[in-house]
Amino acid sequence: MTRHLAGCLALAALSLVPAASAADVIPGQAPAVYDTVDAVEVWGSRIIVTGIIAGQDTPSEISYIIYDGTSSSPSPEGANRCDRLALLAIAKPGKYQFATTLVPAFGFRFGCKLIVRTP
Repeated sequence: MTRHLAGCLALAALSLVPAASAADVIPGQAPAVYDTVDAVEVWGSRIIVTGIIAGQDTPSEISYIIYDGTSSSPSPEGANRCDRLALLAIAKPGKYQFATTLVPAFGFRFGCKLIVRTP
């Protein structure tokens, strides 16, 4: 009986948690430096980064269109390279900062870089 009750309570608690949706993702408008990266998701030339931006206290989820440097049209190669850098920031929290950089003359197209925080 106790197990059944615990299972029902857990199910009820999970049903009250708001679901994350694509509508919650903020499109990138400016470069950002992430102190911590909690998650990274890649969709073609788009990378979605969840983490805490330097100077902020709460995590945000921002979508960036990554420019790969070969043409003005988006392609997945740049985003695939960026996700590797973000994964390093996830694997070694506190050692690296992950940053997105705005590519001049291409609108809201971004690049990315990994910054060593402690040698």
